[in-house]
Amino acid sequence: MSVMPHRLPGRELLAATAVTGLGFFLLGYGAVVMMPRGNAAAVIWPATAFAACMILRHARGWRQRGLMLAAVLAADLFNNGLGGAGLPVTLGFTLVNVAEVGFALAVAGRARAMRAATGARAALFIARMSLLPPLLGGAASMAVTAATGQPHVLVGGLHWFIADALGFLIVFPIGMTVSRRRIAKLRLRERAGLALATCGLLVGVTVLVFWVRAYPLQFLILPAALAVTRWFRLLGAGVSVVVIAAIVLTEPIPPLAYDAVTRVQFLQFFLAVCSLLCMRVAAVLDERDLHLAIIERRHRRAVRASRFKSQLLAHVSHEVRSPLSAIIGFSSMLESGAMPTGRASEFAAIIGHNGELLQRLHDDLLDMSRAEAGRLTFQPARVPVGVTLRACIGAIRLDATLGGKDVVIEGVEASLALTADPVRLAQILNNLITNAYKYGDNHSPIRVRAHALEDGFGRIEIVNSGPGIPASERAAVFLPFRRSARVGRDVPGAGLGLSIAKLLVEAQGGRIDFESVPGRQTRFWIDLPLAA
Repeated sequence: MSVMPHRLPGRELLAATAVTGLGFFLLGYGAVVMMPRGNAAAVIWPATAFAACMILRHARGWRQRGLMLAAVLAADLFNNGLGGAGLPVTLGFTLVNVAEVGFALAVAGRARAMRAATGARAALFIARMSLLPPLLGGAASMAVTAATGQPHVLVGGLHWFIADALGFLIVFPIGMTVSRRRIAKLRLRERAGLALATCGLLVGVTVLVFWVRAYPLQFLILPAALAVTRWFRLLGAGVSVVVIAAIVLTEPIPPLAYDAVTRVQFLQFFLAVCSLLCMRVAAVLDERDLHLAIIERRHRRAVRASRFKSQLLAHVSHEVRSPLSAIIGFSSMLESGAMPTGRASEFAAIIGHNGELLQRLHDDLLDMSRAEAGRLTFQPARVPVGVTLRACIGAIRLDATLGGKDVVIEGVEASLALTADPVRLAQILNNLITNAYKYGDNHSPIRVRAHALEDGFGRIEIVNSGPGIPASERAAVFLPFRRSARVGRDVPGAGLGLSIAKLLVEAQGGRIDFESVPGRQTRFWIDLPLAA
């Protein structure tokens, strides 16, 4: 059973309402018809739980729930009418069933599915849904029985409670947890043979127990049901209880020296034990699977962290070697007096530039570590886009290692402003424009554009001509220490600029992406919220 979209079209709502009414009628009438003659009380009443699941998962708000409850009311009127009850009894029991479904909806609250299908919370939720609505239904049914002058008031209420509780125990865990995604995780197509074998074993054992009356073999049913549960979790538990109940209802129990009421109660408690044990085992197995998945995810994260550490050390040692060699070499020449006096300012500039490279690498690594630890700090403000772009471009042009490539600002409205951290936005733009300098060709200018989008974001684009990025490398563009294999020249930097830009943009609620035509051009853009 899958969850429908947020707003149900009228046709889908009507279809769900029709299925709810028809299913309630078939399950309710079938529960009575399948009982042997002379047993007035149904062993299991799954109709109420089925209706509650359908309404919870397919109705939004009490208006839609009211429509589906009306379908339940109509279906139950047919159920009780076909059973031959008088008008007061028919109306009374019908209203009790509808009230029980409504109370179940109130108890469930806003839950449309059991998101946490394992653990104590799920067990408590199932227990609450399996006890409270049937308690209300049993008490109300006793009131109707007494008001209409029927005998066995207490026994009738007890049967009502047990039958409805069993219905909830069987139907509710399946109806509120099974979805296409959960079924897909079970890989039923790949394990079709195992599914048929385990279900066949369960059917065979249950038929053997209840049809071969010479020996008391009921103890064999539970291991067979647990085998199905072990392989198919909650789905297997639900199917097991449904199969057992279907076979039991056709041939209740071996002859006992008790009256019909005691036999029904015996059968109800037997099914309750099977249901509770199978559901609990399924919940424990699901919880184990969850913990194993968490352990596996942490293991993969640790392996990635170890690889990243090794990669980091390799790249840092490579990137640090050249600037340190230059700084140490020229400093030694200055200290020893071997450097020509006329070139001292030139060599001092080289030392300063290599020191700036080391500082930039240090700042990038510090940002990466802060982002990994969730300690990046931002001070959002209203940032004029035009002013920020001109400041960034002016600073980049002063870097002699990037060449004298021209940067053209196109079509930026003077009033365009974004909500962002000014320092971080400048850092992002610096990384993107510097990247365009490094990887673009040396002939075409870099074009920078900015405009407002219709979804409340502002977009800044950086476009450069050059070799572009092949489709095979698209997934690795924003990963740290990655560079295009097609660039045939030594490009300075540690390969952290784009990965840091992505971290900073997304941490401010923005978006970053690119498109590239190999051999022609590449266009990167960032989207950040517009300032009010």
